[in-house]
Amino acid sequence: MTNDHTGGAVAGPPHLIHAFAHRAYPLTIERPLTIGRDTSSDIIVNEVSVSRHHAEVRADSGEYVLHSVGSTPTLLNDVPLVGPQVLREGDNFVVGTMRFSFTRERLPVAMAIAKSASQPPMSSVDDRRPTLKLPRQEQASVSPMKQPGVLWIVLGVLVAIAIVASLVYRAR
Repeated sequence: MTNDHTGGAVAGPPHLIHAFAHRAYPLTIERPLTIGRDTSSDIIVNEVSVSRHHAEVRADSGEYVLHSVGSTPTLLNDVPLVGPQVLREGDNFVVGTMRFSFTRERLPVAMAIAKSASQPPMSSVDDRRPTLKLPRQEQASVSPMKQPGVLWIVLGVLVAIAIVASLVYRAR
């Protein structure tokens, strides 16, 4: 929190932080932030244990309220959420295996701010991306069998198998 000119504390912009992914999701008073498996969610959690529409964070009279709207539980501070709950500084909640924390404080270093919650409609199934992304190796434009190094390794393995097979056949 920062101080205003009168010395009182002023709350900063609210965020949900997903520390594992180093992402901060800004909260707005204009619309709720939605979390779930559905591709229309603001935060997509691609896990079987997560409902398509699992949870929402809504602005209400200057506060941000967590609503569990799915059929599977949302844990707030390690306790199942049974009704709407106002989020306080440092509150943690879990959706599937993703742990979020609520803050109005300064964001941690190296925290990426997620883009606007409004998403363009998906044009095809191929455009859908899970929230949790694992780093991938860049795919080579040449197939592995056309790369000279791989071809030599395969050829070497085949020659070794042929030599071992001939030695076993002669030993009989």
